[in-house]
Amino acid sequence: MALACSANTAHAQLSNILSDVASKVQSSSNGSNSVLSSLGNIITSKLIPTSSQIVGTWAYQEPAVMFTSSNALKSATSSIVSKQIEKKLQTYLNKAGIKKGNMSITFESDKTFYVSKSGKKVATGTYTMSNNEVTLTFKGRKNPCKMTPQLDNGTLVVVTDLTKLKTFLEGIGSNVSQLSTLTSLMKSMDGMKVGIRLAKK
Repeated sequence: MALACSANTAHAQLSNILSDVASKVQSSSNGSNSVLSSLGNIITSKLIPTSSQIVGTWAYQEPAVMFTSSNALKSATSSIVSKQIEKKLQTYLNKAGIKKGNMSITFESDKTFYVSKSGKKVATGTYTMSNNEVTLTFKGRKNPCKMTPQLDNGTLVVVTDLTKLKTFLEGIGSNVSQLSTLTSLMKSMDGMKVGIRLAKK
């Protein structure tokens, strides 16, 4: 019963935030683009890194929300990009054991990678870079996780849809049940990608 109440409360909070930011986007549509420009980023091929550029250890910083096009950013889904929504995403990632300074991903030059939590390896696998995507294949798991990478000023962002984000979280042994509320909220939000923001160590 307590878990159901908690999920309902989180759902209501996210819905309220969506409505508030969406109304701001709507009110700005007749002139100023200031609201839109303050809401997240658009995925661009110019920021896709090469395999050699992602080699190294990257420490988790915060959640990331991006859009596949400017049209998607201008739609109602753009509200998701607000910092308030990213904070809500963080509450779920916290429950999955992903916190700033607690998790990192290391990409080796031999196309292997490993994920660490609290200084301990929790997952290993291989990765490939092609078609503007990085594909992570976790050892012992059949389903690979395809994510879109963006590299800018020493920050690596990897984003995907919620289903593949769940695959990533499951790959590192995290509980993904808490993401069910976000899944139901974001089903109709085309062009939106979520993931994590990492800094080079």
